[in-house]
Amino acid sequence: MRRRVMAALAALVLAVAAWLQPVRASAQTNDQVDSLKQDYTVSADGTVHVNETWVYRFGDNSGRHGITRTLLTREPNGKNSDEDVVYTIDNLKVSSPDASAKFTTQEAATSGDPRERYLTITIGDRNRTITSDTATYQLSYDITGALRSPDDKPEFAWDMLNDLTPDVHNISVTINVPGGAQAAKCVSGPVGSQDSCTSTSVDNGVASFTQALKPRGEIMTAAVQITPGLVSNATPHLVPKAKSPVEQGLQTAGVSAGVTTLAGALYLIVLGRKRRDERFAGLPPGTVPTSGQAEAAPVAAASRQDVIPVRFSPPEVPVALGGLLIDGAIGARETSATLVDLAVRGALQLSSDPSSTKSNPKLTARLVDPSKATEPFERTMLVDVFGPGEVSRPSGAEVNLSKPGVLTKASDELSYRVSRIALGEGLMKHVGPVGGTAAGASPASIAKLAWIGVVLAVLLLPTSVGIASLFASPLVAVGIGIVLPLLGILVVRHLITRRGQRTAVGRALTDQVDGFYKYLNTAEADQIRFEEGEDIFSRYLPWAIAFGIADRWAKVCQQLVDMGRLPATAPTWYYGDPYAFSYGFFAGSALNSMQTGVMPQPPAASSGSGFDSGSSFFSGGGGFAGGGGGGGGVGSW
Repeated sequence: MRRRVMAALAALVLAVAAWLQPVRASAQTNDQVDSLKQDYTVSADGTVHVNETWVYRFGDNSGRHGITRTLLTREPNGKNSDEDVVYTIDNLKVSSPDASAKFTTQEAATSGDPRERYLTITIGDRNRTITSDTATYQLSYDITGALRSPDDKPEFAWDMLNDLTPDVHNISVTINVPGGAQAAKCVSGPVGSQDSCTSTSVDNGVASFTQALKPRGEIMTAAVQITPGLVSNATPHLVPKAKSPVEQGLQTAGVSAGVTTLAGALYLIVLGRKRRDERFAGLPPGTVPTSGQAEAAPVAAASRQDVIPVRFSPPEVPVALGGLLIDGAIGARETSATLVDLAVRGALQLSSDPSSTKSNPKLTARLVDPSKATEPFERTMLVDVFGPGEVSRPSGAEVNLSKPGVLTKASDELSYRVSRIALGEGLMKHVGPVGGTAAGASPASIAKLAWIGVVLAVLLLPTSVGIASLFASPLVAVGIGIVLPLLGILVVRHLITRRGQRTAVGRALTDQVDGFYKYLNTAEADQIRFEEGEDIFSRYLPWAIAFGIADRWAKVCQQLVDMGRLPATAPTWYYGDPYAFSYGFFAGSALNSMQTGVMPQPPAASSGSGFDSGSSFFSGGGGFAGGGGGGGGVGSW
């Protein structure tokens, strides 16, 4: 009975930290757009009138109902700004000559980031499916707040298509502005790319752009300059940056305590039952039904009693995705594993300074062949590490991976993009802090963690109230009195939700990853089986890094060298002193170096990619893919 009371009390308080955050939908991987025509007309009052025609290819018997068009309505005004840019979408109209034009709209923040909001337009009829291979959709809408005026020179710079769209062919864009376009520019490629679009021209003041193909994972951005004085409201709509759910909770905790107390009793039950991993019922762990049977296969909740079989080879997923599936998060280990995997596959080479120590690691990366990076997030990582200019023209550029902060952006981008892949491909329902509990986290263990948070809050509350009493406002006293208990609750919620929630397919792949971890973590040197001449050290090293057992794997490989089963030579992707190479030293040095590189560097003046209302697309730091404002994508449902 005592445990039940403790669990109930914990549930009441946990409700304060219960926020629901929507996730952006992404395109099905086998979709494509046959053609896209976009016409942008800027009026004298600064409003942008948009007309779009999409020819969307669903494929034969797709079973889809229509498309979803997303439009960015809020984003940060520069990476470190305290302001957000707001775009208002009005007068939306949809038509289609060969499909349902019914539509609904919903505006919501992306997962975990209230500063980035999208308007999602869902087009189609839930009771009808698309029977033809393609369907045409025509949209029109108005945008206000889309212009900017760096150095008092108005311009319209817009991300026409973001990296979540499928492959888009035959893109045609026109931009018509008062007085005619004074300059025009269009770029398309991975974020940060400065590769020009297929064509850019200005005829009778109208700027026209074409792009033969914008692949999934890349961005298309176009811009025109406008004669000063011809357009009013040529500045962005800036508002104070959106506050996080934690900040909002602190402001409303006092008045919402009664409501959250009632709702909190249900929170822990819902969390424990509905956010457990799914699993295909009746199939052994790690088994994925065939593509034609997966949708109809029965699904049940995963259990702690499920026995995961040992797997003797790596699963067929990127190592970063495998790391995400394990614990719902991506950090220094997954970043290190991805870089080593790129080295093993020939995209780059690594070298460890002989003077390195674990406390003072020195690791250098040299760019070799960026085309070996086959995934969009891998290409983005190379851009973040070496810079867009070096990746577009391979020159053997070198980067010191031991420098603090050199991998911070790459690690953040890797986490963001791989998380979107897991969500978009239907492998996870939630990732990171918005995910569910692990399959092995029982309600009892959750209640214990929650009760620890409650006890800490009760112990700390008198101190916080004493501090609050120094303020004249009762509301301030109540607010400060809630801060410390809420911190404890947030920690508990993080422990519960950090592993995320996997779909049945995602759980099966996770089982495969777990099975391979069992093998690498338990197999001795005399149990390792591989073909003669195979570089087994390099093949499994990225996974050992992701699993946190790189030192163990290095020791096993050193034993294989001592047994004469592995050559005592450096792998081909290592370009340092071959005579100074050793499996154990490199594994330790590499990990410590890249962990140092992931740590943020001391605060300093910096510049980053993305929209900044004070930067021009035609000079300074502008002029790259993703450097415009707004934007959006398209997918199907």
